[in-house]
Amino acid sequence: MDKEDLEGFATDPDTDIECLQVAPLSDGKTAILFLLSDADYVTTVSAIFIVENFDPRKARGFLITSEWLMALSASPSGELFALEATTWIWRYAGANWTRDKVSQQSLRQVWAEDTGGPITVGTDGVAYRLAGQQWQAITPLASNEYLDVHGHPKHGIYACGEMGTIHQLVGTGWRPLELHRHDRLRGIDVAPDGKIRVAGDDGVCLRIANDEMIEIAAAADMTYLSVRSFKGEAYWGDEAGLNIETANALQHFKDTGIASDLRTDGDFLYVAGIDTAWRFDGRKWKTLTLVYDDGLRLI
Repeated sequence: MDKEDLEGFATDPDTDIECLQVAPLSDGKTAILFLLSDADYVTTVSAIFIVENFDPRKARGFLITSEWLMALSASPSGELFALEATTWIWRYAGANWTRDKVSQQSLRQVWAEDTGGPITVGTDGVAYRLAGQQWQAITPLASNEYLDVHGHPKHGIYACGEMGTIHQLVGTGWRPLELHRHDRLRGIDVAPDGKIRVAGDDGVCLRIANDEMIEIAAAADMTYLSVRSFKGEAYWGDEAGLNIETANALQHFKDTGIASDLRTDGDFLYVAGIDTAWRFDGRKWKTLTLVYDDGLRLI
């Protein structure tokens, strides 16, 4: 897509702009993935920006492609991994982007923050982990679709998904957490204290500690998309914005329009909004919004 076509597409009122994920890097930098698409995702433009200190004056366009990138994550070494709909993984290790077909089945998420290597999960219980230069299959436990994956160095790695699925990665396979539920679980968080939280459809918000499951009372029976622990608090994202967990209930915290994905580097909480990325330090907010102004820019 040349500049003229990009301008026409980006400024078309029928084109949607979505902030999909914020990937924390080192030294106050972040990588942010935006997607521009028509209603049917027939035409797409994916844009990744690298930003210092969430300052739009220190933002640079890092990648612009007509491929549909669905997810973005950074490894502890600073490598970037992006999931292309729906079976390819892009990798940037400091020189050029490479692109590998990882799976025959559709993938839904890539998460690279663990020192043991990036993990990608998807349909039919498929999951892969990068070992050196090869993506190696993790032995499936069931055929339910995974929708998210997260972990903590002290407490392990977990994936969640369809039919109440929560699985812990043990070696090269999975161990189930039996909740005896059938919810669609869209987001998972493993907190520093070992508590596991999962966000799902129809107001489902669950906290698991010491094999005990507690249902968190949601404000509405809407879809909860994401959850993340930050500075001793738990934040939950839904279709309307950000909520904070207080005791065993959720309270509305910030109107971000949507909070489809939450990430943290310990210093900041990052929220993927509609066309905006949000950063919260525990007191104050900063935002970055994608616009077209003689090119794609952040303001």
